[in-house]
Amino acid sequence: MPFTPYTSQTILPSANGVVDQQHASIQQQQPAPPTSFFTRRPAASSPIGSPPDANQSLPPSPPSRFNTLLPSTSNVAPTSFTIDAVEAWDTNLYLGTSDGCVLHFILEEQSKPGEVPYASRLENKINLGFGRKSIERILVIPQVSKAVVLCDSTLSFYWLPAFAPIPVSSIPHIKGVSCFAHNVAEEGRIGEDGTIELCVVKRRVLQIYKVGELVQIKKEMPLPDGAITLARHGRNLCLADYNHYKLINLLMPNPTPLIPTPQVTISSPTMLGAGSQTVPKPVLTVIRPDEFLVVSGSIFTDSHGSPIRGTLQWASYPKALCVEFPYIAALLRNGTIEIHNILDQRRLQVITFPQSFEARGMSFGHGIKVWMESMAERLRRRPYAHINDDEELESELRRQVSKFSTVPARILIHGRDSVAAQIVTPLVVQVDNLLDDKRLEEALDMADQARNTMSTENNVYQSELDYIYQKAGLLLLQETVFEDAFTLLSKGNIDPRMVIHLFSDLAASSRVNESPYVLLFDGVYGLLERTGRIEDMVAKTMERNYSPHLEEDHQRSSPTMELRRVLLRNAREALEKYLTIERGKRRMLIGKGDTVCKAIDTALLKLFVTNDQDDAIHRLLERPNDCSLEDCVNTLIRSKKYYALSLLYQSKHMYEKVLETLTKIYMGELPDTRFTNGLEHIKRLLLQDISLEHLPMDALMQYAWWVTEQNAVDGVEIFVRSPRAKEMDSSEILEKLEQYGDEAVRSYLDYLVTTRKSKEPKHHTRLALTYVRSVSQTLQDTSKDTLHQLVDQYKQTVNPSNVTENEMTFVGYLGVHQQSNLVRRRLLLIRLLQRSALYDPATLLDAIEKAGPLDIEKVIVYGRMKKHEDALRILIHDLGDFVGAETYCVTKGQSTGTVPAIVMQESVTPARTSSLSKKQVVKKKQLEEDEIPLPALPEENDERRSLFSMLLQTYLSIKDSQLMLIRTMHLLTTQGYYLDILEVLDLIPDDWPIQMLQDFLIRSLRRSLDDHRNSQIVVSLSRGENVMANSQVIDLYKEIGPIYVDLQSECYKCHQYLGDSIVVREHRHGHLLHLTCAKAAGLVKADD
Repeated sequence: MPFTPYTSQTILPSANGVVDQQHASIQQQQPAPPTSFFTRRPAASSPIGSPPDANQSLPPSPPSRFNTLLPSTSNVAPTSFTIDAVEAWDTNLYLGTSDGCVLHFILEEQSKPGEVPYASRLENKINLGFGRKSIERILVIPQVSKAVVLCDSTLSFYWLPAFAPIPVSSIPHIKGVSCFAHNVAEEGRIGEDGTIELCVVKRRVLQIYKVGELVQIKKEMPLPDGAITLARHGRNLCLADYNHYKLINLLMPNPTPLIPTPQVTISSPTMLGAGSQTVPKPVLTVIRPDEFLVVSGSIFTDSHGSPIRGTLQWASYPKALCVEFPYIAALLRNGTIEIHNILDQRRLQVITFPQSFEARGMSFGHGIKVWMESMAERLRRRPYAHINDDEELESELRRQVSKFSTVPARILIHGRDSVAAQIVTPLVVQVDNLLDDKRLEEALDMADQARNTMSTENNVYQSELDYIYQKAGLLLLQETVFEDAFTLLSKGNIDPRMVIHLFSDLAASSRVNESPYVLLFDGVYGLLERTGRIEDMVAKTMERNYSPHLEEDHQRSSPTMELRRVLLRNAREALEKYLTIERGKRRMLIGKGDTVCKAIDTALLKLFVTNDQDDAIHRLLERPNDCSLEDCVNTLIRSKKYYALSLLYQSKHMYEKVLETLTKIYMGELPDTRFTNGLEHIKRLLLQDISLEHLPMDALMQYAWWVTEQNAVDGVEIFVRSPRAKEMDSSEILEKLEQYGDEAVRSYLDYLVTTRKSKEPKHHTRLALTYVRSVSQTLQDTSKDTLHQLVDQYKQTVNPSNVTENEMTFVGYLGVHQQSNLVRRRLLLIRLLQRSALYDPATLLDAIEKAGPLDIEKVIVYGRMKKHEDALRILIHDLGDFVGAETYCVTKGQSTGTVPAIVMQESVTPARTSSLSKKQVVKKKQLEEDEIPLPALPEENDERRSLFSMLLQTYLSIKDSQLMLIRTMHLLTTQGYYLDILEVLDLIPDDWPIQMLQDFLIRSLRRSLDDHRNSQIVVSLSRGENVMANSQVIDLYKEIGPIYVDLQSECYKCHQYLGDSIVVREHRHGHLLHLTCAKAAGLVKADD
């Protein structure tokens, strides 16, 4: 099939018929209905250009955007004019006639179903006023909204689009014109001054006019030989006079002659009878910038007159030329149009017209859109499912086909009474013909070339390509070339539901009957109906290729039956790849309930299940998906893929179903080997931040206790780390956890105390008791001598006499030097005892004493019980922890040393959300701050002084005099601030020399003197403030004056008698109020 770049389409069968019909209507004084100069689709046998009569239909072109049904004109008077010029712009068509008139048609869109989308009506008939002179040419200049008409050697100007004459007073006619031309380079553009240029040739002069609001001459050049025709591009002109073709550069003075002007012999009547004569008939056109074509030897020439390219050959001498690069169309004198490729000069197509059309001329203009029935037949779409009375959808489909089936036509051919458009043959028509001829490779090559060059925003081209690829894909399906077929269907953007519907076992999941409806091109719809399902295609292929060898007994294995199974397996594999690609195209819609995504995901799951692809199933279900719940649940249950079933439930946020399924798998009720590490999986699920809507608290607690029954540690972790842990009933949890042992209870209590900051004393006491029991059990496994050994090792490690190096407390020693299980548990207990102030110290002391010689723990409890003397005695005499004793006094008995970070357990945090991790950091910082003693307030110093006084007395009771002296002097030096000088002098031995106490005494006396002077300053400042306050009060009394309260005085607010109560006077208006009323009104602060 040869390449045909153009298609000819009749757009006006009979101009005279329209005019005569309107004339008849006017005579009958009836309003003329809108008529069209287009017909509905004619019979296929009608020749193009045939004049309408009673026995012959209109030309064999499909309905154009102009045509509606015209009545028969067999009874109308004979043709009174011929068409001599034609031009079009937007929805306007202008015809110049032989009787000096312009017929103006307007296109109108039709909205009624069943009508051609576009029809036309005769808007106006303009008589130019030059008598019955033929109109030679019409030029439309939309840049300046004007039209130019050459008639009777005169140029006249008109307004667009109505074609109303411009008064001669505004723009005078230009007379004596032989020919004129516009600048092709200015098409679609306008000059900076808002004008375009027009070249006009008179008898011996060339004039250049600027056309804008007015018409002004810009330049004039002598042209001694005149011109018959001319064309212009930029500054270069190509013209022909009676003797030669010539090139003129507007910047150069002299023209460049080319070749002689061809002379054509024509017949003409004379006084002596018929005769003939030769007349010049030059034909030329612009090819592209700086290139022209002149017809004689069909020479392509550049702006310098040098020949370029090869020459063109025509069957007869052309009447007119039009260029749509790279094609050139020539209207020949034999009534045909030949299309050549400019690049290689090959003839591509010959367009013929019936002799009755009488092709007279051809024009290239701004173009008009033409309705092509061949496009409509291919691009019209319909819903696959039957839909009742969906007018909105039908209206939308009509609009689409109207949009896609109107194509632009810039070349118009006019006959004696008709107009045709030369339309670039749409891609879909060319390629579809190749597909019908089974030339798939050529068709796809052409489609791919167009696809690589087309604009992605051109919806018409995209629809054409979609149709081509869909049809080609279905043709390959018929040949069972599945992978290539599905690739083409994907490129053609066919609805994936339709592809799924081709497989019998998946058809029920295709959702082809659900909204949005599957829309198919008419041609594709018919092909699908003929093709049937995949199984039918395979069966037809087998019958076509192997029918002599098909076995009658289908139960018996044979090569042909094996081939059938292979083909069906290949089809399913190709479908899987296709659906994966289509799913990727819709990645932004996945998980949002899109109907197409539902069909794709459901079909993919079924394919994976059929092929036993567990990994693929899990990948699909672990991410957002649109699998149909009911359909996929049944599929997974039948295939006993219960773990995948739980993933499906989870993707649908059906967490109760998920947990029910997983627990049954774990317990063996629903066996599935793919479910590994099951309890950990269930625990992680329960630790997710799931809303109450998807997982109620009752269900969460039910499965949390189920996990606890399987493993108490995992269960407690759920109670502790769940994002909803604070919503749980802690008392109920503690009560139930008792049956699972102390470790479970202790873990949950630690969470309540450490993380939740519980203020309930019973939680703190109970947690401490669990730690004591834990230490006691560890001691039973070892020996109580271990505790004495720890004390002895500590005493050997530290040197109390070296006050500069000895900074280690007994608690610090436990953490740094010992990491046994016993030490860890003791440190946990010590940490709780030091931090918490809510436990019952008496209960703890009793438990500690029963557990064993836990001296440091007993010291902390003594501190809570204010038994400071007993605590200091243990620290000094039993443990030898002098640093711990001083820390005890500084912290008012709350701490004997910082618990090392080694055993500092981070606060338990919820399992999810980024904001919670931030809260974890805040809690950790708060935990660290709790261990750092805050600066003492003045009222706390008395307690510290009492404690350091006790510590001093304890130091003085040390039997080792040397150690006693060193520790006492160290205490006086470092903590002398808290010791009273008189008390110290009274306690120390009389035999101590005064020089030993010199530093202490000097600092104490200096501090006392500073305190005395500071107090004097404060007293003086206070007196000054009192004087100033008294002065202000006196001034205020003078300003306000006396306040009188008698028996009739009432409170402004409560209207009760003021009596002898305290009275407040409102400052602005002087109202009197009770003090309580003034506080209620906000006039006096409540705490004043």
